[in-house]
Amino acid sequence: MAALVASGEFESPRECADGFAAIRAMAESAPDLVICDLVMPGCDGIQFLRLVGGTPELARIPILVLTAAEDPDSKVELLERGAADYVTKPLRARELIARARIHCRHRLLQEALEDANRRLYELSCTDGLTGTFNRRHLDEALTTEVSRHQRYRTPLSVLLIDVDHFKRVNDTHGHDVGDSVLRGIASLLQGMVRRADLVARYGGEEMCVILPNTGSHGAAILAGRLRAAIAALRHATSDGEGIVVTASFGVTTVETEDTAVDAATMLRRADKALYAAKQGGRNRVETWPITG
Repeated sequence: MAALVASGEFESPRECADGFAAIRAMAESAPDLVICDLVMPGCDGIQFLRLVGGTPELARIPILVLTAAEDPDSKVELLERGAADYVTKPLRARELIARARIHCRHRLLQEALEDANRRLYELSCTDGLTGTFNRRHLDEALTTEVSRHQRYRTPLSVLLIDVDHFKRVNDTHGHDVGDSVLRGIASLLQGMVRRADLVARYGGEEMCVILPNTGSHGAAILAGRLRAAIAALRHATSDGEGIVVTASFGVTTVETEDTAVDAATMLRRADKALYAAKQGGRNRVETWPITG
């Protein structure tokens, strides 16, 4: 290990008394690379590889094994057990440093790729205007939640929200103000729902909220609170006076097993309830099935 420190390329390595201590250290700090001997007290290299490989969050950390074994079968076994690489004894400092450098660099590149893929995925499922999820992700998430409802019999509710007279906002104050109104309402919705709930832009001036494990009573109460909060929110305009808008809500829920229900059916029912809310005067909540 002194050679690694002397190279100036690596931070001071943390040394552990045995393989079990190393596993605890890996869980605590997630190092870029682990170097271990095939022969260790308490937990040899093979057992260490097996334990690390059985823990998903640790299995991604590359392990470089030091071994005196010369036969190819022993080296192949190390690789098959999960070792990223091996260095044979007697150790040559330059080789150890070179192999450690390669695997640390590979680890950093892997993390960078995973981070880039994560950002790309977030972009692919995020609405560019409101910052909420987009319609594509909404459809996928609702399909998953309907399947979960049918499997576990948990209630599921959907709110469909339409900003009242939104065209009037755009015509009177301009599209910049209209965009600001949508962003403000989206932010309000995200701030008032649970972490388990999902807010998405359904299209145009319509938003959708998926409420897992929420029955009709709870969904109606939340819809009422959201409606009141939207009506109390003032949005900035160029004249400095600001405007207030309202929204209509359509609510639908499945509480008992209904094999005929799918994501499209839930959205269709919520849309019918939303239509009834708009026909009933707007700035109100209607629940499917519509009564009276």
